[in-house]
Amino acid sequence: MKKNKQQIKIEEKLFSARTAEVISTLNLIKEKGDASILPLLFKILITDPEAEVKREIIYILNNLKTKAAVPVLAEALIDPGYLSIRRTLACACWQSGLNFKDYLPVFINLVIEEDWETGFEAFTVIENMTDFPVQKILENEKNRIHDALKSADGQKKYFLHEILTLIR
Repeated sequence: MKKNKQQIKIEEKLFSARTAEVISTLNLIKEKGDASILPLLFKILITDPEAEVKREIIYILNNLKTKAAVPVLAEALIDPGYLSIRRTLACACWQSGLNFKDYLPVFINLVIEEDWETGFEAFTVIENMTDFPVQKILENEKNRIHDALKSADGQKKYFLHEILTLIR
């Protein structure tokens, strides 16, 4: 997809060496941004930006309200390039209150594969789901959970049992 002049300008400002310019651009994104800007924010986060910039980006992610952000966040959670910010992204998913039911397998995988803190964030997304995907997907996920329970330790085992209770 070709970037327009405005997108290029925003990208330049987001990667500016001047913190004030980055913060100003982030404030503009809070007001007028859309889901297409999210990958840029992810790229900034993986560079371990200054605390103020990081705080602003996390605020934006935690307060997303557009459904268009759901697939972008879900894809980022499985992208190995974003491994270092996976917990932050999972936290943003539940903080935003958006509906991730179509991505239940992504969150179950995080509970199974990631450290307990990231697993906790993913579990919280699942716990806050008001509905779940179709039965065929649920059956597949139940089987994956039962397989994972064979080697799970204490905290993961708890999360996995709770997920089974939720998706019955």
